[in-house]
Amino acid sequence: MNISENKVRKKTIEDFDNQWKLQGDLNEDYWASDEILIDQFSNIFAKNEVKNKVIADVGAGTGRIIRTLFKYDPKFIFAIEPSPTGRAEISKNFMNKKNLNIIASDGLNFKTAEPCDIIFSLGVIHHIKNPTDVLKNIKSNLKSKGKVVLWVYGYENNELYIYVYKCLSFFTKKLPDGIVYKIASLLNIIIQPYIFLCKYINLPMKNYWLNVFNKCGMQKRRDMIFDQLNPAYAKFYKKNEIEKELLDAGFTNLRFHHRHNYSWSIVGENN
Repeated sequence: MNISENKVRKKTIEDFDNQWKLQGDLNEDYWASDEILIDQFSNIFAKNEVKNKVIADVGAGTGRIIRTLFKYDPKFIFAIEPSPTGRAEISKNFMNKKNLNIIASDGLNFKTAEPCDIIFSLGVIHHIKNPTDVLKNIKSNLKSKGKVVLWVYGYENNELYIYVYKCLSFFTKKLPDGIVYKIASLLNIIIQPYIFLCKYINLPMKNYWLNVFNKCGMQKRRDMIFDQLNPAYAKFYKKNEIEKELLDAGFTNLRFHHRHNYSWSIVGENN
């Protein structure tokens, strides 16, 4: 990893630390629901696979994902989170969980106390520039035949959205969070007629707007827009690109799910 990549990674962590100060509450909105997580897995991963397993969540944020995973009785969970605010929220949200260890580390440098059966990293890898080294470290913390479960932004069918995103984020990445939140609130209103038309017309990203975004409340919709505009780095992966990253890291038996035709869920195996 060169100096430039390291700088981008550190800035992204700082961005999310600031973001967790403004959002991240584990309420009952669809954004933090069991349903949205299970929707990401589809038929390539069954939620009950975590039962009695040692698992980890790389880039755990404030604990949105591990809250659902705890419901399926894992033996132990390692929550890997580099941001102080995220770790503080996890500690607060799960203070009574004895089978949880919060690790203050990024994806490249963490080490679990014992090898894991399954390591999750949902919505994280696409924020890491050239993540092969991170994926190799995830692999090194898995048992033989252990699984990695990922979710990343997809490129296919999102070309128009990506163009708009790049135009907006070029400016919003440089703005204070408070101003970006106001922009996100405005966009949240502007996008509503488009979502309404998606019910009747096959518009770009129709499945996402109707089956994910539109199920969230107005506050979380704003937060989701902010989440797109704020981080220093984000990549929209073509299937062959994320496949190459995982193969280069040494994973095998890859399975893919093109979630609502806009993003990629992947399960890989440690050889």
